Amino acid sequence: MKENIVMSTLLEKHYAAFGSSCPIIGCLHMQALPGTPFSDSKITLKNQIERLKRDAYTLQDAGFDAVVFANEGDRPYITPVGFDTVANYVRIATEVIEELSIPYGCGVLIDPFATLAAAKALEAKFVRTYVTGSYEGLFGSQKFNPGEIFRYQKQIEATDVRVYTYFEPHAGTCLDVRSSEEMLEAGIANLPIAGALFGGAHAGLPPEASHIVRLKEEFAEVPLIIGSGGTAENISELLPHADGVIVGTSIKKDGILWNNVDPVRAKRFVKAAKKL
Repeated sequence: MKENIVMSTLLEKHYAAFGSSCPIIGCLHMQALPGTPFSDSKITLKNQIERLKRDAYTLQDAGFDAVVFANEGDRPYITPVGFDTVANYVRIATEVIEELSIPYGCGVLIDPFATLAAAKALEAKFVRTYVTGSYEGLFGSQKFNPGEIFRYQKQIEATDVRVYTYFEPHAGTCLDVRSSEEMLEAGIANLPIAGALFGGAHAGLPPEASHIVRLKEEFAEVPLIIGSGGTAENISELLPHADGVIVGTSIKKDGILWNNVDPVRAKRFVKAAKKL
């Protein structure tokens, strides 16, 4: 009974954070920040701010329920990120949020400490990050210690920030051999998380619909968010079994991750998602 009460509270807080039981969350992707491998000295922070303000307007106009900032252009990602990354991230986001009238979240790739610090500074509602597990892949080795991460969240007085986390690799291999169900069950029991994110093997790829169905059947009271791969064409298959979706690639011009948000694609996605 006690576990059911905790889980019900998760869904209630999920709704309170977004004003929707199944929020459609659009990505505000930053271009490569100064000092990262793909950064371009011709692109100033002012340019980045102006670009993201246009994307923010497009997403709000299309009817998105929330947005999440991400330093997507900083590939290959590192853990932890440098102080300069956090400073530039916060500088850009600070000016863009002045244009927002919907909830916003943070994700500093791939660093949960920097993500929480940015969220605290920006008064964000939620974060999208890793808090547990060990991974090997394209971006090297990452090991996340939830005890350290959630103690840091407490220390900086950011416990009001909702933490949505992955229990599966998004760009590599998880060294934990347990099933997603086992990891999620342990995570809900032992970590102060708001919900779980599930996506494909990398940005732009969706999770298997059957996988989401199984998870939702077993964890009906836990917010499950589709973390990648949603399109106007497949969202009718995925979203009925989830409690939200984060979308980036498919709403960009020509469906290319690094382009600006396309107003037509963004509106088409929202129409398809809210039709359900």
